[in-house]
Amino acid sequence: MQSAKKCSINLRSEVWIALWRWAKRRHPNKGKRWIANRYFQIRGKGWEFACQVKDRKGVSKEIILFNIASIPIERHIKVKGTAPPDDPNLQEYWAKRAMKSGKTIWDKGSKYYKIAQNQNWKCPICGEKLHKVEALETHHIIALAKGGTEDIDNLQHLHKICHKTIHSGRRSFKAEA
Repeated sequence: MQSAKKCSINLRSEVWIALWRWAKRRHPNKGKRWIANRYFQIRGKGWEFACQVKDRKGVSKEIILFNIASIPIERHIKVKGTAPPDDPNLQEYWAKRAMKSGKTIWDKGSKYYKIAQNQNWKCPICGEKLHKVEALETHHIIALAKGGTEDIDNLQHLHKICHKTIHSGRRSFKAEA
């Protein structure tokens, strides 16, 4: 445990050293205080690397560098034998395993977790569960270009192939069969 903590501290300090060097190289004629005020802010327990940007609608927002040391160490459940995730005979095993671990690809309470809950953890196009190992994509029901928003009500999770089906102009899988 001690070596993992030491490794994370070393990694964090290396990242901060690289960021400071980048900022000094980017602004060679500015002083240390100017650079610190521009890119580094004191929040909570310490300093954070942050900057102001504008999103696609022109609204100014702040982006903060994620602290990699805040990720807890997670132990994973070993897969039984040689169980490939795409074997149709093992779908029940993979579903139980996903439920047993209680984990999904989204954090509980996050926007994307709530979208999956609203869908009952199923793809609205094919009706299959989202727990499958297939790649998932988030789809805007009303496109942003047509006035849609990033709200939970306007988003849905789809399997990658289902998302492609929607955008290819086909109505459903039944039309292909």
